[in-house]
Amino acid sequence: MSRLSYGGYGPFAKVSRAPDENLHAWRTDMVAIWNLSRMWYFTRDERYAENARKFLLRWATTHTEFSGRESMLDLGDYAMQFVGGAEILRGTWPGWKEADTAIVKKYFKDVLMPAANPWGESSYGAANKGALALTAQGLMAIYNDDTETLDRVVYQTRTLAHVGLRNSNDIGMLGDYLRDQGHAYGQLKSLTMLAEALWSQGIDIYSDFDNRLLAAGEYFARVNELVPTTALPFGTTDAYYTSDVTEHGWQGANGGATALTQIYGAYVLRKGLQAPFIAQRRLWVGVSGDSFMFLKDSDTSKAAAPAALPIPSTTSITTGFSSANIGGASPAGVATYANGKWTVQGAGNDIFWGTQDGCHFAYKAITGNSAIIAKVESVQNTNPAAVAGVMMRTSLERGAPRAWMAIDNSGKAKQNMQKLAVYGGSNYGTKAMGIASSTPSYWVKLERIGNIITGYVSPDGTNWAATDVGRIDGPVPDTIYVGLVVTSVSGALNSSTFSNVQITGGDGGAASVIPAAPAMLLASPGDGAVPLRWQASFGATSYTVKRSTFSGGPPSTIASGIRGTSYTDKSATKGTTYYYTVTATNSAGTSANSPEDSATPVPQVVTVVSGGTANDSAGNATNARRAFDQNPWSQWLYAGTSGWLQYDLGHAERVLRYSVISTLDANLIGRDPRNWQFQGSNNGSTWTTIDTRSNQKRSELKMYSVASPGSYRYYRLNITANNGDSSFTALSEFGLFALKP
Repeated sequence: MSRLSYGGYGPFAKVSRAPDENLHAWRTDMVAIWNLSRMWYFTRDERYAENARKFLLRWATTHTEFSGRESMLDLGDYAMQFVGGAEILRGTWPGWKEADTAIVKKYFKDVLMPAANPWGESSYGAANKGALALTAQGLMAIYNDDTETLDRVVYQTRTLAHVGLRNSNDIGMLGDYLRDQGHAYGQLKSLTMLAEALWSQGIDIYSDFDNRLLAAGEYFARVNELVPTTALPFGTTDAYYTSDVTEHGWQGANGGATALTQIYGAYVLRKGLQAPFIAQRRLWVGVSGDSFMFLKDSDTSKAAAPAALPIPSTTSITTGFSSANIGGASPAGVATYANGKWTVQGAGNDIFWGTQDGCHFAYKAITGNSAIIAKVESVQNTNPAAVAGVMMRTSLERGAPRAWMAIDNSGKAKQNMQKLAVYGGSNYGTKAMGIASSTPSYWVKLERIGNIITGYVSPDGTNWAATDVGRIDGPVPDTIYVGLVVTSVSGALNSSTFSNVQITGGDGGAASVIPAAPAMLLASPGDGAVPLRWQASFGATSYTVKRSTFSGGPPSTIASGIRGTSYTDKSATKGTTYYYTVTATNSAGTSANSPEDSATPVPQVVTVVSGGTANDSAGNATNARRAFDQNPWSQWLYAGTSGWLQYDLGHAERVLRYSVISTLDANLIGRDPRNWQFQGSNNGSTWTTIDTRSNQKRSELKMYSVASPGSYRYYRLNITANNGDSSFTALSEFGLFALKP
């Protein structure tokens, strides 16, 4: 697809995904446009530019319909290719004409842009699906000089909590991170690609939410470098995940090379921050056909953060709720407050199924953006369908447009959005979900920003997963009704209790309570420093970081009064393992310690595999070179269950770390090296064992520290056993790393 002989597969008037129609032809030609444009850029051979222009304009003047349920996914997946190719031609090739730009702009505006957002304003599929749609729209808007669309994309990326930057938590988990690692990477890549494009326009969303994309990239790299990590419950409008069953150690998409290269450039090179796990992963993932476009040694470019977001704040409420018995719920209910808790008694015939709308509602009328938070403490079992939660509605009339999030007595979260536009319809807007609690007690939240209402669930009041999103269509009222809801689904009152109730415009009268310990702390092995991130604690006003040199040991405070949820320990000594905890504080007191995490700050290393000579114990240099080509899809396949693989650097280096990467074929685990010695030599015949490993499996760490490093010209992996295959031993990559000069 990058050759002058490429003839193309299209164009066609119609392309569709799900059902697929002419999709392969469109995809292949879009990649060809990208590749041919880059060939022009790097070779200055105008024939490549002429071919790229030919294929792009053929599609732009023929293609009139991009349809299907998943059209936005392909547009997001290939936006870098078709927009990037068009941008290279417009910006660098003298043969490109203004008329060509006009044709391409019209194609983007009339055909591709509508297909990137077919379900209407802010109506996107969950997580990676919505991120792909936003990326496609953003990149095309930049090419089209369409500031109105670009402003809308920036706003949605920063506010929509089921697809954008807010579809994340403080430790860096994105909405799809507990679905599977492929879709996790898809969401990360899309958001990063969009952030990088916006930076080129002078807009910095990288800095949003305490450098959230750095946290997301580090979390992704950490779990796929197989560092033990206990996930927090999280999810999307697709699903709420209470545990992590994903395939850690994922090697698809060149190990995530494109997004990780962009994140490294954005935060490490531009902002001077550390990204230890990304740096570690980049040592072995190699350079892909796309990621090399983002490689750089330095970056001094600047961009400005956008305006502050209109996210509504909340404060406690102890009085001021009005009461309504919606749908004639009888007997009449009541809401009372005492000792930090609201007790709501309500009747009603149900609010979950269909148009049912009978409940007791304790509410405030709020104008403009608003939110309500509550922890459901108990739900009386007047009926299996009885629920207690939070509600927003446009009026107090039965059947009004409304949204609610609630918990039932069996310990499920339930949600419902009636007469709101919801992506996926009632299958998404109305459903029940398991929660990470053995009792019917969980946190729920509703938030209104403009005409969008978002429903959330959380185990702790800070780790909010957006599981329901709806749009108010028609006349959008300035004032809506926001409060607590209980329905008994019986002829009697249901008495349920709530704590930690906060609402926009509350009275702030509740007494402070000591915050819970942060649910998770992550420590990273930086270069002479340890970056830390933790999940916020509800009600905390500051945090204290503690450190010890052994697990469970009495820690010493190294920082206090921290207002955010990240800190970098710059007093750490390289090579020393530290164990960290964090506590949360407010006026009522200080929490217990968070779960502990450890890190050993290490010096930054770089690969030294370049320009040398590979060989193996069979004397097959061609086969051996495949282990040093930085291509995880190739492999060194050796006939035998033991043997050696070596590399002659041509000069002496003090290798501190090395990597052994399994082949990508999960069906050939038996060929993976199991036991070996890592050896060094200065003459290629006398070898010194500098590290020994045994019982290594595919599920174990790929990067190893050398036990007894020295300065050697030759390095060898002397494999003494594989994982059970009787005929072959194989690996994808063998990496050697020394201190960065």
